[in-house]
Amino acid sequence: MGGGNAEGEVKVAVTGTSIEEVNFEKIDLKEALSILNTTPHGLSSAEADKRLHEYGPNRLPESKRIPLLVFLGYMWNPLSWAMEAAAIIAIALLDYADFALIVGLLILNAVISYIEEASADNAIKALAGALAPKCKVIRDGTLQTLEAVNLVPGDVVVMKFGDIVAADVKLFSDDPQRPFEGHSEEVPMQIDQAALTGESLPAKKHTGDVAFSGSAIKAGERHAVVYATGINTFFGRAAALISGTNNVANLQIIMTKIGGVCLVTIGIWVVIELAVQFGHYRHACVGGEEGCPTLTNMLVILVGGIPIAMPTVLSVTLALGAAKLAKEGAIVARMSAVEEMAGMDILCSDKTGTLTLNKLSIDMNNVYKCEPGITNDDVAKYGALSADVAGEEPIDMVLFNNYPNAKDMAARYKKLKWIPFNPTDKFTAVTLMDQETGRVFRLLKGSPQVVLGKAYNKDTLSDNVNAKMVEFANRGFRSLGVAMAEGDGADGKNEWHMLALLPLFDPPRHDTKDTIEYCHGQGIEVKMVTGDHLLIGKETAKMLGMGTVMYPSEVLIKAKNGDKAALGDFRDVTHMVESCNGFAEVFPEHKYEIVAILQDADHVVGMTGDGVNDAPALKKADVGIAVAGATDAARGAADIVLTEAGLSAIKTAVLGARKIFQRMTTYSKYTVAMTFRICFTFGLLTVIYDWYFPTILIVIMAVFNDGAMIALAKDRVEPSRQPNAWNLKNIFLMGIVYGLYLTLSTWALYQTACKTSFFEDHFKIFSLDDRHVTLQNWCTGYITTVTKRLPNESVCAFQPYAIQFGSLDDCRSEMKGETLLDQCMAEQKYVRGAMLRSLIYNHVSISGQALVLVVRNQGFSLMERAGSLTYIAFVLAQIGSTLISVFGFGGYVPPRHRFDDCRFCTYSDYTEIKFFPSKEVPIAGTESVYTASVLGCLGYVLVAWIWSAIWYVLLDPIKWALCWLLNEDGFRDMATMKRERRMELARTSQQKAADVGVTGMTVPTASNPLGRASIQKPVTMVLDRASAALVPVHRTSDGLMRVSADPAKARDLARRSRVNEGMQRHSGGQHAAGHTGAQQKEITRA
Repeated sequence: MGGGNAEGEVKVAVTGTSIEEVNFEKIDLKEALSILNTTPHGLSSAEADKRLHEYGPNRLPESKRIPLLVFLGYMWNPLSWAMEAAAIIAIALLDYADFALIVGLLILNAVISYIEEASADNAIKALAGALAPKCKVIRDGTLQTLEAVNLVPGDVVVMKFGDIVAADVKLFSDDPQRPFEGHSEEVPMQIDQAALTGESLPAKKHTGDVAFSGSAIKAGERHAVVYATGINTFFGRAAALISGTNNVANLQIIMTKIGGVCLVTIGIWVVIELAVQFGHYRHACVGGEEGCPTLTNMLVILVGGIPIAMPTVLSVTLALGAAKLAKEGAIVARMSAVEEMAGMDILCSDKTGTLTLNKLSIDMNNVYKCEPGITNDDVAKYGALSADVAGEEPIDMVLFNNYPNAKDMAARYKKLKWIPFNPTDKFTAVTLMDQETGRVFRLLKGSPQVVLGKAYNKDTLSDNVNAKMVEFANRGFRSLGVAMAEGDGADGKNEWHMLALLPLFDPPRHDTKDTIEYCHGQGIEVKMVTGDHLLIGKETAKMLGMGTVMYPSEVLIKAKNGDKAALGDFRDVTHMVESCNGFAEVFPEHKYEIVAILQDADHVVGMTGDGVNDAPALKKADVGIAVAGATDAARGAADIVLTEAGLSAIKTAVLGARKIFQRMTTYSKYTVAMTFRICFTFGLLTVIYDWYFPTILIVIMAVFNDGAMIALAKDRVEPSRQPNAWNLKNIFLMGIVYGLYLTLSTWALYQTACKTSFFEDHFKIFSLDDRHVTLQNWCTGYITTVTKRLPNESVCAFQPYAIQFGSLDDCRSEMKGETLLDQCMAEQKYVRGAMLRSLIYNHVSISGQALVLVVRNQGFSLMERAGSLTYIAFVLAQIGSTLISVFGFGGYVPPRHRFDDCRFCTYSDYTEIKFFPSKEVPIAGTESVYTASVLGCLGYVLVAWIWSAIWYVLLDPIKWALCWLLNEDGFRDMATMKRERRMELARTSQQKAADVGVTGMTVPTASNPLGRASIQKPVTMVLDRASAALVPVHRTSDGLMRVSADPAKARDLARRSRVNEGMQRHSGGQHAAGHTGAQQKEITRA
């Protein structure tokens, strides 16, 4: 099949393999069926399989990704470019070893990224598969439910309200007896084509019209024949034109900013090092390994400071977290929605099916009959006849099952016409014929106001019906109106008789109350948004422990238009929506308005929905949540699709999202900290002390760090108790402080080890003191004691050195007056510097990775258990660094200097150094020429661990101070709340102590020997409730009771509330002027 230019024009198979251009929009149905070689009864399974093989699946072709290019792509980003620049510098200097190491690190990172992200991609594909739309198709003469991907041209599909059109189709008539003909009473199907054509209003489609793939059915129910699938649909051809368009996700923006700061920091230190070492120290460069120590030091900062694993870690964390959410009943349709879900602070929840079970029951003992002579059996019978059980709607099912003989009766009555439900009209109608008597009549069921409005005697019934509706609502019952009219309405007579008002009860879910309280404790306010009567909403809210400050949608619209009477004590409509606990009698457009108002007030809003008309609000919300059983249209508009019913599934999704976010922020803080730590540690040592460090050890450290960071994607974390949001200021400040603190620990270790005799004096281990006086004194003693020579003698007078040159003259010419003291001091400086590198390397490795355990939570790091992989990565990395520090590392190549032996290379106690892997080690008169080796020392390994542990202890207090100052994740708010809670408990205890023996309610008596308070309620509780009744209340012109929004009175109510303050929202006072859940409970009691 190929595409055409006009809408509705495609290439299809006519017969066999011939292809013809057909404009289906302009031909009639019979001709279309003939071209497609099908009938209104659909295709056979065999023919459908044949066409599926011929024309392919009904989906847009996926862009092909060449594995090699995908792999190379992991080495093509700004962070990798910096590493590649380092590799180019290394090869330019003929430093092949460093070049090989850097390229190896790039390839290793790419391999890990490829493997991990392939796993993540598979998880995402599994999520997409779970969201695959389904459709009802007539195959082999029977109605079947298939995945839309299996549709082929010629299939006949059944579409109804709430469905997504799965392919380009041509509509049959709504009259099954006349499928090809329109008629005067035809009810047009309303189709939302906004996503395709930009039309704001639904398009009305009649018999023979076409509907395009991706449109949403807003009203109506019809059969249709498929004429185009996949890339050949109108949507498919449009999508092909924009297939190259890419949207930048928020996570990519965050990664770019964090990576940018790291790169700028690295760049600044590179410039400083180059300026100081070439300018101040006047170093020169020669080719070969370690031939240009200045640029080698620059490589240390580049390789060690660049967070090359960041894109992989963050994207894998997000994808794997989303896969886990799917297993827990929340399928993520848009990955970036995980971030918004973590930051959600207001959830607007539908009542039916989310807060309640959506398992309806009819109280037949309380049915209100509107017509004389009507019995309960008549009401049950007509209710069952009005139901469409094929759709499995809860109301239809309960009506059908409520009548004992419904199944036998259904065969007697033939359905002539059916008008399905839509949220705007709020009714369904059916025309039936009694096949035994020939009687034709119509039944109507739906909203009581709508049904009453169609009744011929509505004025007579109005007062009684409305009063009964209020009575039902006060008892928590929904009302359903049922009416009947004789005939098929063709004569224009619509004399509807309202038969009865049925009370329907939908019980709350058993876990909803606890979940709402839990959400409040997590900083999420739950607002009820329901289409039911206001009194039903309030009664349900009362059962669930929610606040009952709710308003009908009419008040919302008036308040939005500035009606002062509707606003009452509220400043404006934003204040009203923020402060109230929900809205009732809402239409889908009201949901959209509520979301928009809250978003304008800087809230991150979640909205639940299940119907096609909820789609705009779901799309508008920061987190659109399609509940279990939602229509395809709602699922298509939602960011997250629940597979389990109830609010507890949303709670699970929120907690999961916050855990994912916690892992990402942990890594972000750690990345910034390590970049600053590496840059400032090695940069300062290089600039101040002209110090050198082997690039290879930094590469090894980077490999171990990457492993630890990838383990963070699966780390065990505690979710925040506050809504999360990317706060780059806090991330950078905390990361910089951690990095500078660790730099200080390393600088202090360096100073203590090589500028004092502290470790030698107190721990009796070899001295690393390289001060001139110290080295001079040591060498003088060693030369005179061990070699039995004089310090000021020529080095050539010492036979081991003279032998190396072949003759005394050659030695004197080369050494140019060097004395034994000069040579000894040079070699000892080399030895002590090499041991110092071992110490610094071990300390940097230990303290750096230990920081992960600190930044991953707000509590005491040693008490908050991390994930097993995090510990394994830490242990493996430290085993590696410890082994290097114990045995040493001899550089890249064998010694290149003509001296193969280091005659003064001994420990400070004159014992021989056991070099690894041989006894030989290169010597150096100046460190700027020869390889910077690392000599191991077990004693200093212990020093590194002890020193790191001491400085680690202070990291937690630093973290707490930063969290308090920056109020990270509401840390300060939580601490304040706990303190106020303790004070409240103390006051309560004192009050109870004062009550005992005074009120006489809890003192043991003859009738109450145990003094149990449950015998009678304390007077203080009665007084508390009475005081709540004294809160100023006034009645507005709309008849609603308004509670004063005075903050002082609100705080007084909150103090008297018995609700745990920790379970209330605590978003930093941004709703201080509104009503909290605790206030509304007090009002309810009053």
